[in-house]
Amino acid sequence: MKSFSMRLGLILALSIATLVFLLTITLTYMTSQRSAASLEAEIGGRLSMTSHQLVDKLDFYMWSRYQEIQLLQGLDALNEPASSRALLDQVQTNIPAFSWMGVTDAAGNVVASTNGILEGASISERPVFLEAQDEPFIGDVHEAVLLAELLPNPTGEVLQFVDISVPLFRDGAFQGVLATHLSWEWGKEVLRHFNRTLHHQSEYTDIFVVSGRDNTVLLGPDHLVGKPLPTKLDDGWHVDTWADGKSYLTGVATGEGYEDYAGLDWSVVVRQPAEVAFAPVASLERNILLIGLGASFVTAILGWLLASVVTRPLKRITETAALMKQGKAKTFPHQSGIHEIESLAFALESLVTSLTESETERVHYESLAHRDVLTGLANRTALRHYLNEAQATKNEYVCFYIDLDGFKAINDTYGHAAGDDVLIKIAERLKRVTLDGSYPVRLSGDEFFLLFERNGQNGHSITRIGEDIIASLSKPIAIESGTATVGASIGASLWQTETVPHAAIKRADQALYRSKANGKNQITLDESLT
Repeated sequence: MKSFSMRLGLILALSIATLVFLLTITLTYMTSQRSAASLEAEIGGRLSMTSHQLVDKLDFYMWSRYQEIQLLQGLDALNEPASSRALLDQVQTNIPAFSWMGVTDAAGNVVASTNGILEGASISERPVFLEAQDEPFIGDVHEAVLLAELLPNPTGEVLQFVDISVPLFRDGAFQGVLATHLSWEWGKEVLRHFNRTLHHQSEYTDIFVVSGRDNTVLLGPDHLVGKPLPTKLDDGWHVDTWADGKSYLTGVATGEGYEDYAGLDWSVVVRQPAEVAFAPVASLERNILLIGLGASFVTAILGWLLASVVTRPLKRITETAALMKQGKAKTFPHQSGIHEIESLAFALESLVTSLTESETERVHYESLAHRDVLTGLANRTALRHYLNEAQATKNEYVCFYIDLDGFKAINDTYGHAAGDDVLIKIAERLKRVTLDGSYPVRLSGDEFFLLFERNGQNGHSITRIGEDIIASLSKPIAIESGTATVGASIGASLWQTETVPHAAIKRADQALYRSKANGKNQITLDESLT
């Protein structure tokens, strides 16, 4: 009889252990998969953001140099060789990135240059002269030709330049070209700086700057510089297998220029070995699994110790656990009279509660991924989801593409903290817009987006709505230093949900540019609303 009792206790203990283990593994797997997906998206987004920051920095630097050359273009000092040479030498002293600067006559002969280099020589066959006779020219990275032996080169590395040149006119007649060679060393310094900002992960991270002309690596690992990138990648982040057979998490961003600088279509590619990039994901999954296994082990031991006296209550608990696994029950039945059974039921319920809370936290963090951190508005990711859902409604929506006027001056005058305060206040005002289906979004920087149902409104009504919003956003905003005022320009278009939304958004963006061109602080309707 004793032997049968021990065997029954062991069977019950194993049964409880197996049931709880399966329940734990199921919930653990679901939680870890969803949490891992959210964490992977966050890690990939950070890598993609790094590539965007670097490509923006490259474009901004080129724009700055381009603006400086355009400024020199209008100076009278360039009309005489002596004054031209003095001016160019002074500019090079202040901005050493200009390795060589020269002024030519109309035939392409250099009449003045920094340090007198190439004076008297002809550059009439070089793109820096040929391409700049009618309009400014910006050439992609290339090796030195005429200057290879004339410029200092202490490192012995191949000299590379980016060309910037502008035409010179006197009394409406072509006089020559202001030609410059911008040393590519500045690009290398930007890359070194970004590598330092990656801290401990920099040794595992490769950054490439890739030419949009022929997919050639302009900056990156030494063994790939000057060669075509082994793989063609799309913007954003993704996991790819490269030519070396390894899997990499890759972030890609393509430059779009800055202000009136159209850009050279450089792409920045940032990659990390997948096992390094997703190490936190593996750690999260491992920890969740260990917690689940530990809880299963503790529960199994408790069941084995109490099996001889809890056969009947345990049966009820086991049946309830099976129902919970199927989603038909949420709590264990209350056990009274036997303290150990009460403890076991409570322990199992606590385990399920803990795993459920983990799932709730995952949902919370997933919600954060759809919100702009600064303003609390929906972000681009949330907008995509919303548009996908809206396509099932068969409604007509009005798209407002909003850009703040004068916001850069706020940052420049009062600082970025004040600029953040202004963006927060603008977001609060957009949240208070009362329109059917109103959905405000912060796209980036000082760009916002507002979607609402048309509900039969004509162009006049929509214009009035836009003007009311502009008036609201243009009201003074209290900041720490006093008050600040910004304007707003709006481009509006109609989106019919049987069509793809990005076309309507693009039309609204184009209408916004017309608002800007026509004097700002106004709304322009796309032809779909007129």
